[in-house]
Amino acid sequence: MYDRSSSQSEMFLGIVKIRLPPKHGKLHDTWFKQSNEDIRGEVRLQIMYCKVEHRTLTSEDFELLKVIGKGSLGKVLQVRKKDTNRIYAMKVLNKKKLVKQQEVQHILSERNVLIKNSSPFLVSLKFSFQTPEKLYLVLDYVNGGELFYHLQKETSFNEERAKFYTAELVLALGHLHKYNIIYRDLKPENVLLDGTGHIALTDFGLCKENVSFNETTNTFCGTAEYLAPEVLERKGYGKAVDWWSLGILFYEMTTGLPPFYSENINVMYKKIMQNQISFPSNYSEKAQSLVRGLLEKDPNRRLGGGPDDAEEVKGHPIFYNINWYKLYKKQIKPPFKPKIESEADTSNFDPMFTNSTPIDSLPNTSSAPLSDTLQQNFEGFTYTNEMSTQVFIHYYMIYI
Repeated sequence: MYDRSSSQSEMFLGIVKIRLPPKHGKLHDTWFKQSNEDIRGEVRLQIMYCKVEHRTLTSEDFELLKVIGKGSLGKVLQVRKKDTNRIYAMKVLNKKKLVKQQEVQHILSERNVLIKNSSPFLVSLKFSFQTPEKLYLVLDYVNGGELFYHLQKETSFNEERAKFYTAELVLALGHLHKYNIIYRDLKPENVLLDGTGHIALTDFGLCKENVSFNETTNTFCGTAEYLAPEVLERKGYGKAVDWWSLGILFYEMTTGLPPFYSENINVMYKKIMQNQISFPSNYSEKAQSLVRGLLEKDPNRRLGGGPDDAEEVKGHPIFYNINWYKLYKKQIKPPFKPKIESEADTSNFDPMFTNSTPIDSLPNTSSAPLSDTLQQNFEGFTYTNEMSTQVFIHYYMIYI
């Protein structure tokens, strides 16, 4: 909750948690205590739940609002579910392109990882469905935009802001690692900000499942600037690659560029393998220590590379004042709040995407359809995780 009575700024009031039995048609009229220790008060809410029929979904169940992202395999649309009016992000993927580029296993892995996402700092899957030509993933819509978008606008962040995002990413990566999932593609484009300024990690297409501690995988994948030395060596790597990428991201957030960046990719790979890190003169000792720990070239000596994984990173001195329990509960006020006018606001996404016409384009009818054998690769893709109720909040009153 924020107080918008001032035209100049918004004041954070607190968080209200709503736990009521979802009984169809019953009106709940209740006062809720908010969780901010500095401001005591209650919020009165009138809430009614209405049941929504469960059935197999199609693209016709969604109103297309905006394009918010594009890639080689498809695009991401902001959509509104017609029966509940809820806003989501819908990822639309072309099956033929997935098969041609040998990405079928990656998208199936992404779906599996999304279903397991129970961390507050990971985007979750609400529905998935398919047609003979396409796959549809319907996800949380996170309206604060990409971290990359904000970093480009501001060039760099101060240490406290970068530390806040890094701490929430430690919790996100730690959650994935707990389920033996390596993320493998941490970068500013894959970190979203929600409307209050908390992070949400997205795009799990390069995740590798079932890799426990001391086990390795060999696939060469990821984004060049963030690749760990052991990936470039092609000798096998484990969960520690995610902590390397986190170190690169922290350095980029605080300086504006990744530490080993070069426009020549071969030069950049050589720097990753051989060069030591240099820091600006105003870089704090604790920040330097964190970066050096995460960017240790030997994964066995890297911060987070041991069996304690995220717990080891959480214990670094730079996080001395972080209350991890409150951070997990999102009870710590973020250092930056994106400007959001409404739930459907897209102003924090690149106009290059949002100015495009939002269409679910029809397949090319002149090309042959996928064979039944290839279609079998997508069996069991359909999924639903939405509560069977729609919530109506009639009004609220705040008593301080």
